[in-house]
Amino acid sequence: MKYLLTGAEMTKADRCTSEVIGIPSLVLMERAALGVAEEIEKRFPQKVRVTVLAGRGNNGADAIAAGRLLTDRGYPVSFFITKGKVGEDSSMAVQLKVIKAYGLSCRVYEPGCGMLEEAEPEVLIDGLFGTGLARNIEGGLEEAVSEINCLRERHGGFVTSVDIPSGISSDDGSVMGCAVKSDLTVTFAFYKRGQFLYPGAAFCGELVLKEIGITERSLDKKPDMFIYDHERIRDLVPDRDPAGNKGTFGKVLVTAGSAGMCGAAFLSASAAFAAGAGMVKIFTPEENRPVLQTLLPEAMVTACDPADPESLREKLRKDLEWADILILGPGIGRGDYANTLLHDLYTIMQEEKALIRGLVLDADGLWVTFSDPDLTKMLCRRAWPEKLIMTPHLGEFAHMAGAEIPKAAGNRISISRSLAKKCRGVILCKDARTIAAGYRDDRIFLNQYGTSGMAAAGSGDVLTGICGGFLAAGMEAFDAACAGCSAHARAGEAAAAELGDYSMKAGDIISHLPGLLK
Repeated sequence: MKYLLTGAEMTKADRCTSEVIGIPSLVLMERAALGVAEEIEKRFPQKVRVTVLAGRGNNGADAIAAGRLLTDRGYPVSFFITKGKVGEDSSMAVQLKVIKAYGLSCRVYEPGCGMLEEAEPEVLIDGLFGTGLARNIEGGLEEAVSEINCLRERHGGFVTSVDIPSGISSDDGSVMGCAVKSDLTVTFAFYKRGQFLYPGAAFCGELVLKEIGITERSLDKKPDMFIYDHERIRDLVPDRDPAGNKGTFGKVLVTAGSAGMCGAAFLSASAAFAAGAGMVKIFTPEENRPVLQTLLPEAMVTACDPADPESLREKLRKDLEWADILILGPGIGRGDYANTLLHDLYTIMQEEKALIRGLVLDADGLWVTFSDPDLTKMLCRRAWPEKLIMTPHLGEFAHMAGAEIPKAAGNRISISRSLAKKCRGVILCKDARTIAAGYRDDRIFLNQYGTSGMAAAGSGDVLTGICGGFLAAGMEAFDAACAGCSAHARAGEAAAAELGDYSMKAGDIISHLPGLLK
């Protein structure tokens, strides 16, 4: 696990390291510069031409120091600094004094004069702005960003950003007016949120983390946001009891599908099995029974008649008495059947409070629930079960929040926290960078894995089934959501590696899950 820091958290940790722990800031700067120089030398051992474009702050000073270290290694380096006053006691003043002692000069960058292009850089070090950027880039500095990007796109210059590409918000990955498009970003001590959230993640290129002496000792509290970083999926889930049986490994009821639409039910049920559930039963309309029993003979099927509400309710009650975990919503539609189904389920579970110990609510189940104030109230004020995972995509997420999609997408962290607390559950908001938020604390999990091939019909149904299987194993809801999302993404990557992003299907994710759980 690794933390993702905001700009303010990183500034505070930097200051604590220097002022409280006592490691001088210039020592930290020299280590950061050494990290940048090492990564450039690793990629360009042939001593290519390097140009440094530095702002007047600490990020620029890091860049100047990196350029100076590269001159020691035999690289021809040109130095440029943006206009403005440099503080007499600043780190930049120190670095400018050092390169002057080296016999090197640093020219003031003039926007629109082609100064960078004249230097003909093969590698360009971007040190304009760091993690402390708080306003949009405008004017001459906007021209500087444009010139860097032009050199990269038209002339093949390799852009290396110091800590974060200039113009990317370290807090949310947004573009602050304009931003440098980097081939390599060398960041220090901790990853930053904006390096993993889109669109910022697309501007970083290869992201390399370097240790410079700022550690968790410098944090006044654990940061809220974290990622899994190369953890084995098998290590995220409980060990299997060697004396267990199909009953002790959890019974999952998959309430999914509508008349003639059984794909979602099949995928969720298959994924629950693959994630370790001991027994799986599918509750679905009668039309789906023959197909599901053929496709997945390991699963039991309860077939219902949506036109017979009394029989429907009785069968639901009986299956809820059997189940440990309920998966609710994939493919049930948004019509009368879905409304009847949810009203009956919520009512039965409200009356019989100990029926199940976990619920995964997905897709149409979410849409119908949050379209009906009575259903929303029954979910949020429930006495049943405490373990709740909700898995909306952005459209469903916006619907749950009562917001337009762009606004919901731009405020996913705050809205996820709000919805999690309102519903006393876990929100797993699916996107290119899926996040999970719980209601017991402020932790935010961000999933960094996955592939474009997973953006295919049924992929969300697979994720739902995996989360249900992990809940059946006894995991807490937040842990099951984080592990389920990671397993889903890593299995998707494995499928894409074998089949390609264009050709993989949702079922291929399931077939690659067992290899991760060995």
